[in-house]
Amino acid sequence: MSITEADFTRFFAAVNDGHQPFPWQERLLQNILSAGHWPMSITAPTGSGKSAVVDIHIFLTALSAVGSAPRLPRRLCVVVGRRALVDSQADRAQRILDWLESRDCQLAQEMGDALLSLCSTQSSPPVVLANLRGGLATDKRWIDDPSACSVICATPDMWGSRLLFRGYGTSRAARPREAGLLGIDSVVVIDEAHLSRQLLGTARWVSAQNAEPASTLGLPGLQVVESSATARPGPATERIGIDASDLADPQLAPRMTRPKPVEVISSSRWSGTKATKAYIEEIIAALKELRDQTPGGTIGCVVNRIDTALRIADSLGKDCPCWVGPMRPADLHKIKGLLGLLRAPGADDTTQAPPFLIATQTVEVGVDIDLAGLVTELASAESMAQRFGRVNRRGLRGEARIKVIAPSDKDITPSKGKIKDQAPYGVDDLRAGLNWLRGFDGPQGACPARIMDSPPPPMTPERQIVKLPHRGDVMRWEATDDDMLAEEKLELWIRDSLEPERLQAGLVVRDELPEREDEVLPLLEATPPTDEEIYPAEMQTVRKITTQIIEGQGTHARAFIRHDGSIRPALPGDNGDLLLAPGDVVIIDNDHPVTRHGVVVADNTECEHRQSFWGGNSVRIIFPGSSGSKWLTELCGLSSEDAQRTFTEAGEQGMVILGPDLTEGITLSWIVVTTAASVEDDESIRQEWTTADHPVGLDVHQRGVAARAELLAQLIGLSSNIRMDLSTAGLHHDDGKADPRFQRFRLGNTTDQVLAKSLDPSAQSISRRRWSGGLPRGWRHELRSVAIAWPTISWEQDAELIARLIGTSHGHGRVLPQANAHLLCDEGDSVELRRRAEELFLEGEWCEIMTRTSWRYGPWACAYLEAVLRAADCQVSREGS
Repeated sequence: MSITEADFTRFFAAVNDGHQPFPWQERLLQNILSAGHWPMSITAPTGSGKSAVVDIHIFLTALSAVGSAPRLPRRLCVVVGRRALVDSQADRAQRILDWLESRDCQLAQEMGDALLSLCSTQSSPPVVLANLRGGLATDKRWIDDPSACSVICATPDMWGSRLLFRGYGTSRAARPREAGLLGIDSVVVIDEAHLSRQLLGTARWVSAQNAEPASTLGLPGLQVVESSATARPGPATERIGIDASDLADPQLAPRMTRPKPVEVISSSRWSGTKATKAYIEEIIAALKELRDQTPGGTIGCVVNRIDTALRIADSLGKDCPCWVGPMRPADLHKIKGLLGLLRAPGADDTTQAPPFLIATQTVEVGVDIDLAGLVTELASAESMAQRFGRVNRRGLRGEARIKVIAPSDKDITPSKGKIKDQAPYGVDDLRAGLNWLRGFDGPQGACPARIMDSPPPPMTPERQIVKLPHRGDVMRWEATDDDMLAEEKLELWIRDSLEPERLQAGLVVRDELPEREDEVLPLLEATPPTDEEIYPAEMQTVRKITTQIIEGQGTHARAFIRHDGSIRPALPGDNGDLLLAPGDVVIIDNDHPVTRHGVVVADNTECEHRQSFWGGNSVRIIFPGSSGSKWLTELCGLSSEDAQRTFTEAGEQGMVILGPDLTEGITLSWIVVTTAASVEDDESIRQEWTTADHPVGLDVHQRGVAARAELLAQLIGLSSNIRMDLSTAGLHHDDGKADPRFQRFRLGNTTDQVLAKSLDPSAQSISRRRWSGGLPRGWRHELRSVAIAWPTISWEQDAELIARLIGTSHGHGRVLPQANAHLLCDEGDSVELRRRAEELFLEGEWCEIMTRTSWRYGPWACAYLEAVLRAADCQVSREGS
């Protein structure tokens, strides 16, 4: 049978524990099908299922794959400024992917096959998932197959910086690829959009810029959906959400109408400064009282500051989980496993749930927990509405009580009140929140239906004016290969707040780091941080901790920073501040007191026990005295090629990376053993190295890339002329590799055959050759490819676009080439070739080509086509050809 719209109910129930979709969710699906695009706005209260946009996107893409739906964006980006929700949305998408891959029923098989029919490689899953937020290693899976259905969960900084060609935590070469794929053939749902007004404005501006270029390609552009619990004005056709008729639905009604009585507890100890011991005791007393009044389940406590949460958790004991947001995924997974918050009241295992959960704002937005009751500090009205939404979320309890700790009326009056701001909330928002609470007297309290009738007043905007980009900004951003005097500051275009401390970085603690810098730096290069070991934290906190460490005393007064894929020692800049950028990861020794309850803090004095992850499942590290330490002596003195051969012939599995020999040929300081798959995932290595056991000729490789680019273009639905341009570019993108210097010095090729990849058994030799001479530093074979291919492609209908795609096929050449571009040719080249290279790269013709193609097709459309060609090249290279 073929998938139809009628199968949505079965699909939804299968991936949501048997629950049927709510009427408004079905209306959203029908609206998208009839309109052919996503609406501008989704308005639904907390707990009513806004997260189902993930389910709807995947189902619609499957429908489109079998011809039962219009061509909709292949990528869904769910963007929200809460790390916990980013993870929650990623978990939801993973659950759907698991169901598709299980193939347990006919619908799962048919949907899985339909989605796989969009993919260009057999290794692609039915849905490609990505999690982009500060504190995680850069996730690149979503850029490998532009034709596939994808779900990308991201924070505003991570998504917005990538859209604007300056992705935080990613390399220069990847930036245009990411920008193109986010700006074309994508839909972004900006959740709780009232908290991201600036990003919403920027996204809508980019969407308008890309509408015509995307249509020229034959694709959807960027569709922008603002999602909020508060209704916004606008045409009904552009806004989908809950209305009064939905409250008759037997599944939705209990969620919306079950009572949530609210009690406001006035506290004379409530202040805008650090909580006193007496105030902490007051909150704990309210928690214990509510615990005594509530049978079963978990009582939540949401406070405004991390320090307050940690001190409450300390007082309640080790069995009280503390969830304050910036935690390692591995630690967060343990908390989620401990919480029995999603179980129905009265179930046999409900008593296993912890009595309390202490949290900060991290649980406000979209986190799918179901608390039996809540004690919360006063916050803005919008924040409290979100916190209330975590209580009796499924409407399974008859009622659930809420206690709000607040200052007294006299302490918060405008004229003589002693209460000021309590970060992150200003006193005006706190006062408005307290006034809003007064509207929820009575037995029904703050149930979602009443909140719909009395929506929370918006917080005071952190910026009064939304600043939109202009064409000059985009021209600067798309020059991703140019050296700038200073790194681009994107806060003006993607963030409501301009306070830098909200930007995110990561912190990693590792055991057994070598003492010597010449041992530890190459080891850290060989073992980049994995997601499970990275503590996410505010950049200001990471900077403070790192500065304290490197300015301290002792053996481990050191730290290392991973920035744009490379490792360097942590050092202060010219102004004395630590050089740290958003998305950077700092690596330190595991003997510093930098965490408390699994959370990074700058003022801790005791070092708690922490599990040190190193490399994850794909990496094994051999140190003196560890398992396999015999290899430190047996492989010492061998070349990387001979070491790999000796290791493999002994029956060992994996690719070896040899540490430095610091004891004069006696022993190596360390060896890293990685899986072949992890090495193959390194795009820069794949350009020149293959795991294939046969020579990969240049002609064979280029024909393979041309065919794959045409296949990708066909699966995506690009217009026929664009397909041919991509195929032609693929056929010539590596022409420059035929240069005898490249063959000899980069590939180590001493045969007469012109190769695309080195035959070396070790990827290490490729890295070593890059610095061994023979080619000018920064020499780019793809720029030479443009000059070589020009006589052939100049006869094509769009020669300039083809030339651009060739010259940018590895993310370089945007917009200016290297200063030593005159060295692309040598004495053995013809006069004609040397002249073409000079015209292109010394006399400014290349810059003109880049400018003209950007004007004709649009910056994001050009970047999108570059991403398609690069994906084709990466796929063919990974497959060994």
